[in-house]
Amino acid sequence: MSPIWVPWVVAFSSTVLRLDASMTQGRDSPEDFVTQAKADCYFTNGTEKVRFVVRFIFNLEEYARFDSDLGMFVALTELGKPDAELWNNRPDILARSRASVDMLCRRNYKLGAPFTVGRRVQPEVTVYPEKTPALQHRNLLLCLVTGFYPGDIKVTWFRNGQEQREGVMSTGLIRNGDWTFQTTVMLPMTPELGEVYTCLVDHPSLPSPVSVEWSEN
Repeated sequence: MSPIWVPWVVAFSSTVLRLDASMTQGRDSPEDFVTQAKADCYFTNGTEKVRFVVRFIFNLEEYARFDSDLGMFVALTELGKPDAELWNNRPDILARSRASVDMLCRRNYKLGAPFTVGRRVQPEVTVYPEKTPALQHRNLLLCLVTGFYPGDIKVTWFRNGQEQREGVMSTGLIRNGDWTFQTTVMLPMTPELGEVYTCLVDHPSLPSPVSVEWSEN
């Protein structure tokens, strides 16, 4: 998914503000409110299939959207019905919205692809226990994988060469804010002398999976 800026969303926003103000007259409404418009492009197999979605949000609640798969605006709440009806009856707005699949999504994909689609950054892998390890005392072994791009990654735990699945937990993908990701995968364990735990990481940037071992010495 790739968020984009859509110039004509500004026109929508001003229309929404007027409609919201008129719709709330004569009933209790907050003095302060926030109206947002968020546009996203979704790509499958490059630009083979592209979906363009604009979401309209009032006080954190999405009330209407345009979906290029449907080719029209859809109301998600009662508040969104007048807006969706108005925009669906505006041929110019519908035409611009439908054309955004090519004019915005595919165009921006071509411009950004050299810097994003082909970008590869290898992960850094660190394995450590949550608490100071003690033999035969329950602990949590953490495998921190950070600084990688893209976000497709597989992290697997092994104990003495055997894959471990029971109790394994993950933070999921976390954005570092610098176009890289991190994730931590945790394995509940009870240290025993001679046991070896291995975190195996597979990522598109790596020529082969990377493994980091931990054992109680």
